[in-house]
Amino acid sequence: MTAMRARSGPLAAYRAAHGVRGGSEQEQAVLRHLPLVHTVVERVCAHLPASVDREDLFHAGVIGLIDALNRFDASRDNAFSTYAVLRIRGQVIDELRARDWVSRGARERARTWQETVNRLHAECGRLPTDEEIAGALGVETSQLADLEREASLASQVSLEAPLGEDRRLGDTLVNASADASDPGAAMARDDTKAQLLAVLQTLTEQERRVVKLYYFENLLLKEIAEVLGVTESRVCQIHGRILSVLRLRLGARGFAW
Repeated sequence: MTAMRARSGPLAAYRAAHGVRGGSEQEQAVLRHLPLVHTVVERVCAHLPASVDREDLFHAGVIGLIDALNRFDASRDNAFSTYAVLRIRGQVIDELRARDWVSRGARERARTWQETVNRLHAECGRLPTDEEIAGALGVETSQLADLEREASLASQVSLEAPLGEDRRLGDTLVNASADASDPGAAMARDDTKAQLLAVLQTLTEQERRVVKLYYFENLLLKEIAEVLGVTESRVCQIHGRILSVLRLRLGARGFAW
């Protein structure tokens, strides 16, 4: 019943806005690709407080999916699912920004946390531990999970955030043929890839598995937690710290996460 409501709400709004009857070809295409919307919303919500209305985000995601269906160019190399995820997530993040769920204080705490993680990574040559981050911030380790979740939300909805998911980690390591006809673009990609691999080499085996499972096998954070035998909160922490370091190393190169 819940799934049906999730489908009918956005689709009813779509029909009303576009004068489309139920059962149209485009509506059927929307229905086929709804799992993409569900996956994106679940990923985004993994970093959000419980007060955020998932149905509103799902509605926004369906709008992004419809936009993707209208704009997709089948002559390009990208698969529709890859393109659609970018459009869906962009619409969901726009919805978050419009509702301004992040206070100024939260943004300041997020900035301090990110600067701390990056400084400790530079000093240690690896991702910092809970104890190291907590000590540098002057907080208890038990407070880190909430702080890092808040920082992740602030980063996602910040208009100034240099990295988002408009370009996936895997896109930097594969599909190099896309730049084959442009030597300058190919050199930039190779340089970005070298920087990325330098960061990945500082990670532990568990941290690298988080990257692999999230970006290459498209698992949700809760699914990764089951695979690794840790809590979802722990996976969220690891993922957030990796992103923080990558933002610093790759953000200035125009890399969009």
